[in-house]
Amino acid sequence: MKKKVMCVLLVIMLSIVYMGCSANVDDEVKIEALSDEELEFFNGDTFFNGEGFNIRNQLLSSVYDGPESIDLFGLFYAGSGLEETITDEELLSVMAASGISGTINQLPSPCEKNSLSNMDAILMKHMDINVEESGKIGLDNMIYLEEYDAYYYFHGDTNYRSLITFNRGEREGNQIRLYYDDGFFGDGAKVLTLMEIEGEYKFKSNQYVKIEE
Repeated sequence: MKKKVMCVLLVIMLSIVYMGCSANVDDEVKIEALSDEELEFFNGDTFFNGEGFNIRNQLLSSVYDGPESIDLFGLFYAGSGLEETITDEELLSVMAASGISGTINQLPSPCEKNSLSNMDAILMKHMDINVEESGKIGLDNMIYLEEYDAYYYFHGDTNYRSLITFNRGEREGNQIRLYYDDGFFGDGAKVLTLMEIEGEYKFKSNQYVKIEE
């Protein structure tokens, strides 16, 4: 009788294990290639690219394993795309903080302003973090003035890439990975990972990737 009970218990246990394994197999998220239409969306002018300045293009200006490790100097080098105003008094304060003498008219290059509120707005919209929650990477390349709560730097060039083209893409659950060869910086193949949340795409990482031969 005892042996019979033990056998029944063993069968039940094995059944539970089997059902658990089957459930895990069924719950596995499959990796699927993006359709031509989906890839065309990311290569078109709706999400990336387009006329004028697109801050999403700038979210490929550095490599990062997570939103907190994005290079903010690279991201905001050409501005945020949001409206900024800078007064003469403000500009003179930036010059003084930068050790630049002379008059405003003698400046060799324009001054880029990024207010903290605009930087937070961009990061929150596209990465679900703000500047304080980030690693603050690259901010030491800018001048911060507390009285204006903004970051500044002088430059006459740009790091803006007007065209982004992805070679292929794949979806795994709500994650989308877009592969491209970074011809703009000329530093090899990369993969951008987006997270689709309620119809919006959040930027999660932009990493180097090895191309299988």
